[in-house]
Amino acid sequence: MHFSFKLTRQDLAALQKRSVRRLTEISGANSKLFFANLLAWIPLGIALALFSEMYRRFPSLSPSLNLIAAALVAGLALAVGAAYYKQRLYKQAWLADDGWFLAEQTVDADAEGLRIRTARGETRFEWTAFMHRAEDDANLYLFIDNAQAVVVPKSALGSAGDAAQFRAWSGFKVP
Repeated sequence: MHFSFKLTRQDLAALQKRSVRRLTEISGANSKLFFANLLAWIPLGIALALFSEMYRRFPSLSPSLNLIAAALVAGLALAVGAAYYKQRLYKQAWLADDGWFLAEQTVDADAEGLRIRTARGETRFEWTAFMHRAEDDANLYLFIDNAQAVVVPKSALGSAGDAAQFRAWSGFKVP
């Protein structure tokens, strides 16, 4: 089976979501992160309680306390905004337009595995190299490590018969 496709930055975002979901499952991060967040919020709650106690005990300080609270809120908002802005800048530069992920990819698939060629090089994977398989509405994800996968757009697989054959070879359930 021979087919070609070109992935997009949206495909990278979908792969990242799928990888985070996989890493969360593997690490059991949901419960661990809950307790880590709980531990972080406890001192913040104590600080807020002490701040409100200052308002009650020293009403003459309320203008100064208002300024302190406004500065803290503004600082936190700016810190969160800066983190999102930094992530946005990194996402824009993450992939080169002529790099491997966004380049035209030509795939030859058979019962043994995949051969993927781009202008940058070529690689071959046996089907046993894929330790996990996942999919969404647009793509099939063949994981070669916990957070690294070969992305194959479903639209590139051609006919329903070709798609079923690819799914059978790669270990996906055939609908």
